[in-house]
Amino acid sequence: MIDKELVKRYIVEFRKRDFSDVKRRELKVEFIKGKAICIVGPRRVGKTYFLYSLMMNLENQLYVDFEHPVFYNVSPRDIIHIIDSYFELYPERKNLYVFLDEVQAVEDWERIVRYLLDRGFYVAVTGSSSRLMSHEIATHLRGRSITYYLLTLSFREALNFKNIEHKGENFYLNYSKIKGLISEYLKYGGYPEVILYDVKERVLKEYLNLIIRRDIIERYNIRNKHLINELIYFAINNYSRYISYDSLLKLFKQRLNVTKRTIINYLSYFEDSMLFFFLRRFEPSIKSRIVSPRKIYLIDTGFGIFGNKSISRDMENAVFLELLRRKYYFNPLCEIYYFKDSQGHEVDFVVKEGDKVKECINVTYASGFDEIDKREWRSLLKAREVLGCSKLTIVTWDYEDKKELSWFGRRGEISFVPLWKWLLQIPSKERRRY
Repeated sequence: MIDKELVKRYIVEFRKRDFSDVKRRELKVEFIKGKAICIVGPRRVGKTYFLYSLMMNLENQLYVDFEHPVFYNVSPRDIIHIIDSYFELYPERKNLYVFLDEVQAVEDWERIVRYLLDRGFYVAVTGSSSRLMSHEIATHLRGRSITYYLLTLSFREALNFKNIEHKGENFYLNYSKIKGLISEYLKYGGYPEVILYDVKERVLKEYLNLIIRRDIIERYNIRNKHLINELIYFAINNYSRYISYDSLLKLFKQRLNVTKRTIINYLSYFEDSMLFFFLRRFEPSIKSRIVSPRKIYLIDTGFGIFGNKSISRDMENAVFLELLRRKYYFNPLCEIYYFKDSQGHEVDFVVKEGDKVKECINVTYASGFDEIDKREWRSLLKAREVLGCSKLTIVTWDYEDKKELSWFGRRGEISFVPLWKWLLQIPSKERRRY
């Protein structure tokens, strides 16, 4: 049985902790009685510190780190003694908020969560990617949870972590610093520790190796490590580009003993670990969406330094991640696709909500209108005609304007927005919730 005196000591010591260094994140959660809040996301994005930020202004909170020595070899029934220890210390407190970190360390941990919910407590849970994937947390809780995804830092959050104010008049006071940070943000990405520390390459290398070893090879008991490493090498060198199962099979079967099913499985492991994301093509037919080639994106542009890094592909990857944050943080009804028709017109991102396409976005490394390939805006005009989208945007490196453009009878207004400024924006609907 767990030692209640040690538990009380742990509780008191934790409550004396200084949270002044904890940075707020943009993700907002809403606690609901009867539902556990599950904070999921890739390794090292700051899920534990996010829990800290949630409990900063709560007096009646209990944080349990199941990897702390006090809770070594704890069992589900021990949660009763942990809760009793808290109320013996603070008998007058009601509406307790319980935060469970690294919950996968406890066998049958879902029993703990259900017990706490049945007691009427508010509950928040995180788990380690190597032993409990994001979707598995919600599966174990069988409808008694609400899942929130936490990603690497947005450009706005990166500025906050650097103590660079960007709102109101501070935008103009820090204009040069804001513009100056965008190159670093694209090169090294948005992992919190990478933003804060100087040894950026070493930290990123440790993260990448850890994800490959713990979240993929060990978790799925991969025997063909050579193929896994080859696939990851290929992906890191081809982010923001198209891939298909057939093309990968054709590439690797010349040198390796591999089947299409193995490639499909391995790519699904990459997606489960959230090392890579795969973007589907916008098609009216669901079947066509499934079989069409996908575009691959990194969880963080910083990993691009271990491959064929490209600023234009970094820009596109950064825009994808920002759209993903807007979906996960502000608007879960949002869907993201790419567009490509039989004539070769391509649009990097199609943003859909419900049955309507809200925005079409292309990304280009250009600092002037003359540097922009005409296919970029012509494809947007074609997508507008096909998809019925009225908002057309081209994200540039450093060119800003609005132009009414036409081509073969197609006409529309296109906004040209510098990447750094686009990354600072929060659309009006989301801004009200931010």
